[in-house]
Parts: sequence; structure tokens; C-alpha cells
Amino acid sequence: MSQTEGSSKSETRWPFTGGAMAEAIRTFNWSSTELGPIDTWPAGLLFAIDMMLGCAFPATLQWGRNLILFYNDAYIPLVGTHHPHALGQPLLSSFPEISTIYAPFAQRVWNGERIVLEDQLFHYTRNDVPEDRWFNLSYSPVHDRDGSVCGILTIGLETTAKVLAEMARSTADIRLKRILETDAVGVIFFDYTGTVVDANDVFLRMVGYSRAEIETRTITWRTMTPPEWVRASEEQMEKLEQTGRIGPYEKEYMLKDGSRRWMLFTGRDLGDNRIVEYAIDITRRKEAEAATQAMEERFRALVEASSDVIYRMSPDWKEMRQLQGRDFLADTAEPERTWLDKYIHPEDQAFVWASIQQAIKHKKIFQLEHRVLQADGTIGWTFSRAVPLFNKGGEIIEWFGAASDVSARKRAEEALLRSEKLATLGRLVASIAHEINNPLEAMSNLIYLAHRSEGLPEEARELLELADAELKRIAHITRQSLGFYRESNIPSDTSVTQLLESSIDLLRGKINTRHAMIDFRLKDDITVKAVAGELRQVFSNLLANALDALDTGGQITIRATRRAGKDGPYVSILFLDTGRGIPLETQHKIFDPFFSTKGHLGTGLGLWVTKQIVDKHRGSIRVRSRILPPTTGTVFQITLPA
Repeated sequence: MSQTEGSSKSETRWPFTGGAMAEAIRTFNWSSTELGPIDTWPAGLLFAIDMMLGCAFPATLQWGRNLILFYNDAYIPLVGTHHPHALGQPLLSSFPEISTIYAPFAQRVWNGERIVLEDQLFHYTRNDVPEDRWFNLSYSPVHDRDGSVCGILTIGLETTAKVLAEMARSTADIRLKRILETDAVGVIFFDYTGTVVDANDVFLRMVGYSRAEIETRTITWRTMTPPEWVRASEEQMEKLEQTGRIGPYEKEYMLKDGSRRWMLFTGRDLGDNRIVEYAIDITRRKEAEAATQAMEERFRALVEASSDVIYRMSPDWKEMRQLQGRDFLADTAEPERTWLDKYIHPEDQAFVWASIQQAIKHKKIFQLEHRVLQADGTIGWTFSRAVPLFNKGGEIIEWFGAASDVSARKRAEEALLRSEKLATLGRLVASIAHEINNPLEAMSNLIYLAHRSEGLPEEARELLELADAELKRIAHITRQSLGFYRESNIPSDTSVTQLLESSIDLLRGKINTRHAMIDFRLKDDITVKAVAGELRQVFSNLLANALDALDTGGQITIRATRRAGKDGPYVSILFLDTGRGIPLETQHKIFDPFFSTKGHLGTGLGLWVTKQIVDKHRGSIRVRSRILPPTTGTVFQITLPA
């Protein structure tokens, strides 16, 4: 081997660490800069660059009064489109937009001060676009042999994602803000046996050891690692052997006084049996996390112990962020923008939204009682109350609310109101029935005398018989109202066919006025056990309602058939019209007393009386309707035991 070959192999390539930036520094034309060629650089600069490149956190070294910029591989994403042109350039010429905020920091460090910043905001251009970024930063002075400051070592962690996330979900009264607090970055050097060979003052303050104790070479990372964390540390050492890097990872560290602190570690192999590890004290963050978790557990326990619905809304209420329905309403874990249609009854949506807008406008509590669509698809009632949550600027950042199920109370109130209405109706009907009973008897006597008159035409006699039958029906109704008549207890064989025909005859005038077509066909005469007058009243009510629903020239189809069922034979009577139909949202109300779709023309009692009569005859009545063209109309089906 020649002497030249031997000397070239013994040469050491600097920087000693690997990576893109080490190679960039190694190949950069430094002769064109104020620093000059690398072989003229002071040892302090070489060592500082080696330290900076060995840091796994984003780090920079700014050398000299012009702040000539060096940075490591982890810092490349933060440089953006300025990489690699920013290398070797004055920092503030590459990033002039940060001059105002950074210059005072640099001057303080240049005066020998160590600075630690948490969630520091910088406005700068990284990828040709101005943007706001936040960082946790440590600025440390780099000293020359004479103690003067010759550079600034900066180590930082970008916290933009954390800061933005905390801004978005800040709810100060129910959540604790998770803050990562760092006093400074500790630096520790140890060899592959785990023995600590050096550390900076920050790390020594963290763990409570003196520099003299470190110099005894009796302290290892195992000395400061609790037993339950040894295995995790051993795994990081195995990773170091494979990749040359440690972490980032978290663990508890044991201080000299026996107490424990949580720390975040990252490091790398510096070569020559030397490992550097950077430590950040994250104890406060861990305590905050534990407190937040405890608070969230208490909140969940409160929700579990409560029967109320809990919900969170965006400031403008356009988005439901969360809802725990407690089996009353359907849960939603993901943001829901169609919550108004999903949860609020269609008829109540307008005034619910109007009440919300008033609450937003005045920044006051929202509270309202309204109908909701329950988890099982039925309609319920709720009392909902929400309070606004504010940021420090007094702006609403969220609404937090609870809603109680008051469906049972509302049903009880409605039943009481219906009972009171029926009681009032009963007193009114009894009074009217009492007053008209005597005139009805007089009219019956007059019809009887007219019917027995000699020479009466047959057609007139038939009309008088029909009038007499209707007067008897009216008399039956009045006597029922007064409680004097008990025909309902003794039903008799009644022809459904004849009752339907007589109902059509009674309403013939209205049928002709409407130009309605009545399609009435029965194969056989069908009979049931019933009170004839009451059943005629049912048929007349249904036929009259069908005529009211028709446009001119419409059709009503009437059918009656005898069928066999599992509980015995029954009779099915259908009234089918081609009218306007009944909206779905009101179909469940049509048999309620006093509910009418006819405005001031209806009393709201016809279908209620109809259902009472059908129920008394142990039958049932059902309705189906369609309001969408081209086919509209309604069909009522009555079934009675044969």
C-alpha cells in the first residue's frame, strides 16, 4: 500500500452524521460565502453543526451576526420551497416576513439568554403561500472558547395541528385544554453500555443530578428508568442498533429524589460509541390528559345516569356535532347537517328554527317544547334547553343542550283536554236533545196523519215513509243522548244492502249537485246483527264525506262482501272516492273529536261518531288515501262480524 492510499483511508469525512443535509453541507460551495471553505471554520462551528444534524427534532444553527442558516433533515419540511436555497444564506433574507417577531428573540439569545417558547405563532411563506404556523421552540446560545456568543441553536416542534384542533373543539367549561408544556430541551450523551457520559444543564435540572455525579460514570439510563419502563427502553436500543435512531417515545423517568416525571425522548447514534438523546418534560401535558380523561369519564357517567338526551350544536346550529339519544332519539356520532328533518316534526320545524335564530341573535339560552321523531319512528314530545358556550372574545363557539322526553305528560294533557271537550259536548248534546225531542214527536204524529190521508199518491206515500224513518233515526239519536233509549243492547238482523240504498237516496240531492257517479253493485243481500239507525248513520257520514272530497264529476264506488276470516265470517264494506285525498300527516287525527279538514264547515264529530258506532258493533274501520296525482282519492273499509 502506498503512503498516499493510507492517508486517504484514514481521512475522516465531516460532517460525521449521515443524511441529506450532511451531504448538502459537505458539497456546498462555501468559498462563495462569508464563512469561507470548511477547512477554515472554527472547531466550535463544526461541533455545533454536528450537534444540530444529530438532533431528530427539527433544528437549525444560525451562525454569526448575519445568522447564516444551517438546518437538519427534520427541518426540511418546514423550509418548504426555500430548500435547498436557504442553506448558507442569512436567515432573514430567506424569511423576511419573520423579521419583526424573530429579531428581538435573536438579540436576547445573542446576549446570552436561553429562550423557550410554547405554541409560538409565526407568519411566514413556506411553499410560496403565506401561512400561520405554531411551534414549541428552544433557542440556545452557542459559545466560543472565550465565552462569547457566536451562534444560535434552535430546536423546535411544530404544534400547528394541535393548536388548530384545540381552537376547533374548545369547550372551556367541560373540557380541559390539553397543553404541551416544555421548559427546555434536555440533552444527554451515553455510550452503548447505557452509561451517561455527559448532559447539558437543562437535563441535569430535570433529573436533579450534578455534573460531578455524571462524571463518576455510575449513572445509566437504567438508573433513571422505572422497572416497568425498562423493556420499552430496551426496545428503543434495539431500534437504535437497526436504524441509528431512537424514538420519539414517551416514558416515565425517575429523578434523583425518587419522584417521577414524564418525558418525551428522541435521539440518534453519533458514532464513536456515542449516542445523543433529547428529552422534553411532558409531565404537565400528561397530567392535563389524565385530568381531561377523568373529566370525560365523569361526564359520561353523568350522561349514563341521566334520562335526558345530550347534544352539541355548531354556533349557527346548522350542524349537530353530537347527540346521545338514550333510546328516545337516534344517536349521531358524526356531524349531522340534516338534523332538523331527521329529528323535528315537519309541522314544528319552522317555529323551532325561528326560536333558535332568536337565541343566536341575543346570545341567550334556547328552550322550547316541541314534537320530535323518536328512535322507533313514532312521534314524541320533548322539552329542549341549550346554553351557548363562548370564547374569550365573547363569540359563541358551540351550544350544549339537554332534551327531556315529555311525551307521557303531553299524552296525558291531550287525553285530559279531550275528556273535557267530550264532557262539554255531552252536556251540550243532552241539552239540545232535550229541547228537540218534543218537536220531533209532533212531526212524527203529523207524518203519521198525512200518511193515512185518503187519495195520497203512491210516490208521496213512499216519501212520507222515508221521512218517517229518518225522523225515527233522529229521535233514536236524541233519546240515546239523553240516556232514555236502549236499542243498542238489542241489535237485530239488518240488511246492509237496504241501509246503503237508503243512504244513497237520502243524499241524492247532494249527489246530483256534485254530478257525482255512484258505482253501487252487490251480488247478494248481506245482513248483519246491528242497530239499523246507527249503521245508517255510519254509511251516511262516510258517503257525505266522500261527496265533500269530490271535484265535480267524480266517482264514488261502494262495495259490500261477505268473507271468511280466522275469527269467523265477517262483512267488508268499502267506500272509495276519487277526491283530493287526506295528507299522511293528518290521517292519524281524523277519528279524533273536533278535528276537521273542512274549516268552519265541519264540526270534527262525524268520523268520531262513526268510529264509536263501529267499535260498539265489535267492528273496525280503516283508511287509506293518496294525494299525489295522477291517482288521488280515499278508501274507508268497515268490517263487521257477520
